[in-house]
Amino acid sequence: MSESKRNDRTDAQSRMLAEAATVLIEAQDKAAAMIHESGLELSSGERNSLFRCAGQLPPPPTPHWCRCGRYKGSGGDDPCRTRFPDPLYGDLWAKCGHSKADHGVF
Repeated sequence: MSESKRNDRTDAQSRMLAEAATVLIEAQDKAAAMIHESGLELSSGERNSLFRCAGQLPPPPTPHWCRCGRYKGSGGDDPCRTRFPDPLYGDLWAKCGHSKADHGVF
């Protein structure tokens, strides 16, 4: 979707997108708390399939969610260095580039 089309969203569409993002983040936080409270240790595969980066990648398309499963950086605002295949583009690799705060708890 072009930049101009994204700017043409109605207020209701923008609100709905923000609400949807909030629901996703809250659900991930709740799931992480449940797993933590149970004392369960997740395998790398389980962690990567359940908890992915909450950041977005540049369009197209919009939304284009990051599929990074594990933050690799020194913390804070240091961008993640994880590279992963982006399913929207076949075998092409994407770089996360998001801060640690944009990643899930695990």
